[in-house]
Amino acid sequence: MTRLCEFYPGSCRTTEEKARKNLNQGKKNLSQGKKNLNQCKKNLNQGKKNLSQGKKNLSQGKKNLSQGKKNLNQGKKNLNQGKNNLSQGRKNLSQLQITGHSQKTQEEIK
Repeated sequence: MTRLCEFYPGSCRTTEEKARKNLNQGKKNLSQGKKNLNQCKKNLNQGKKNLSQGKKNLSQGKKNLSQGKKNLNQGKKNLNQGKNNLSQGRKNLSQLQITGHSQKTQEEIK
């Protein structure tokens, strides 16, 4: 069986040429692999920074939530105190009206 390179000289590569081509391709692959590895390291470091920041944000969020609960409880206490003050003010007003009416009646008698 005849080989194609016998009809077309230069179309067949020697073993050394094939090895050289494979070596060059391997070098390119190795270089790309190193670039990919460096990018992965950068991504990993960025992910660590993001995680650290996320933990800080979570911690701050918990503190804010706790403070918000305290503020809510204080607001409820203030609301109840305001209701009590309003009720007491109404009682005082009613008492003044009764006293004022009683004084008018006594003045009318005199």
